[in-house]
Amino acid sequence: MSATKKELPVVETQTQEGNTEVIRRSNMELMNAELRRKQLLGKYRTQEKVPMYLSPMYRPYFGNVMRVMINGISIFFKVDGTVQLVPKDFADEITARRMAVDAILTKQNRMANIPSNFESAPGELTLF
Repeated sequence: MSATKKELPVVETQTQEGNTEVIRRSNMELMNAELRRKQLLGKYRTQEKVPMYLSPMYRPYFGNVMRVMINGISIFFKVDGTVQLVPKDFADEITARRMAVDAILTKQNRMANIPSNFESAPGELTLF
């Protein structure tokens, strides 16, 4: 054993002032994000309201209540056939989702219609 000590590496740590600056900046960013969210919420609240409804037939696909989120703002839309007033952007999203389910159902119905799904030559029948 040698009598000399091994030197340990020096690790720099942030000072208390550095930690305070990081916390201050993160608080400012959080306040700015909250302000932007409130402005966006105000935009959706003042947007034109459109009457919408979804038939109970769509419950297996969306549940009793469909959550629609745009830019972090959520609404909950009842799937019970009642007419509800929703902002136009949300109505467009609800319509797009309904049309996607309709496309799936149409495709399933075409493929399930066995009597009309035969062809005398390969490629004669167009399913999609």
